[in-house]
Amino acid sequence: MVKRQLLYKEWKQSELTFILVVVVAVFATPLSLLMEYSSFQTCLKDATCILDNSLFSYSFKKDAFLALSWLMGILFAIIQLGFERNKGQMDFTLSLPFSRSAIYHTKLFLGAGIIALIHVFSYALTYLLILGIKPVETPGFNSMYLYALLSALMIYTLFFAAGTLTGSSIAQAIVAFSTAILPFLLIGLPLVHLDFILRTNGEWVDQWFNHFIVAISPITYITHSTQYEYTIWFSGEEFIVPIVMMILFYFIGLFSFIKHPIERSGRFFLYSIMDRPIQIMVIVFGVLGFGWVGFSSNNSMFGYVAGMLIGGVVGALTSYFLIYRKR
Repeated sequence: MVKRQLLYKEWKQSELTFILVVVVAVFATPLSLLMEYSSFQTCLKDATCILDNSLFSYSFKKDAFLALSWLMGILFAIIQLGFERNKGQMDFTLSLPFSRSAIYHTKLFLGAGIIALIHVFSYALTYLLILGIKPVETPGFNSMYLYALLSALMIYTLFFAAGTLTGSSIAQAIVAFSTAILPFLLIGLPLVHLDFILRTNGEWVDQWFNHFIVAISPITYITHSTQYEYTIWFSGEEFIVPIVMMILFYFIGLFSFIKHPIERSGRFFLYSIMDRPIQIMVIVFGVLGFGWVGFSSNNSMFGYVAGMLIGGVVGALTSYFLIYRKR
């Protein structure tokens, strides 16, 4: 399904960006470990320097690259789809003698393959450094690399799927980020309103958030500490959920890319059938969100109703200018 000629074309199209990201990302963690070790050795030789431990250790749970590697997924997906549409190159790509399925899989293979290779090479270099430095502790070394890889691939497939549904890079980013917080909007907002109506103590709402909503929200998995903070609803969900989401986003993207009409390029959504339902959802979320904020500000029914009215207006205007205005 992956075509070599098409793969070469996709690589050359964004070659400089791919190379720069690979070079920086592969060496980010090894260099961070090396600099940390160098600082530790310098401190050992300085009598005025105070150390918590006389033995060197490095926590991968706090490593900057592993915490932010998901940014690669956003960058690659937007470059491969959103920017290509903005530049008017997508029509040319689709006119090549390849099926849409082949184009989709080639693009996805290139982006996901680069992300995977970056993590593998970074892991190998870091492992070699650990063998040489021999730190006393390396908490999170294996688990953080695996988690960073899975979360980066999940975010990549999410933004890639969003790119198959939208007609510009801005629309792609908005749809992807909205999907990342969708469980909070779709489940969380009605729950807090139900809690307000029933006048409960809110404990059951907290349980839903901690045990379910947080775990199934993609936004959760692009934060560094989430996997350690929310591990309550079943063992290993920090690895299982991203895999399930990847599969889901993959099929959504594949179906959308094969079926979408190219004549709506520049519109927010490529499918005109999505315009009205999404507009209604935005208005409803605006009503619920602003209504809850209005009530929380002064705990009055007036604030609640006023917030809902303001939210409805904001949602209607926002959805209109985003969805129905061609870029």
